[in-house]
Amino acid sequence: MTYLITCAFIALDFLTGLVQALATKAFSSSIMRQGLFHKLGLLLCMALGVLVDYAQEFLDLGVAVPVAGAVCAYIVIMEIGSSLENICKINPDLMPDKLTALFGVKGGDDNG
Repeated sequence: MTYLITCAFIALDFLTGLVQALATKAFSSSIMRQGLFHKLGLLLCMALGVLVDYAQEFLDLGVAVPVAGAVCAYIVIMEIGSSLENICKINPDLMPDKLTALFGVKGGDDNG
């Protein structure tokens, strides 16, 4: 279930990024392609974590913690922040300042 949840956060960030690009008239196929490669990189990183966890059962890799879970947690936290940034750019009124401050996200009126 961990991997499915992580993939759902990745998909949500992609969707909010696409909507944000369309809403702000900043859609670019080359930027979208770059974003898709970044998402593929996240999936490959997750697969690497799964493989390391599996390999630990048979090989002494010097790692004594579940790597895949840590990788997934990092990805989910990163995707939450990115999704919130996209949502703030779509409609800054949707995200209260306290919530965006909690995640360290700037509001949609910031063009950076």
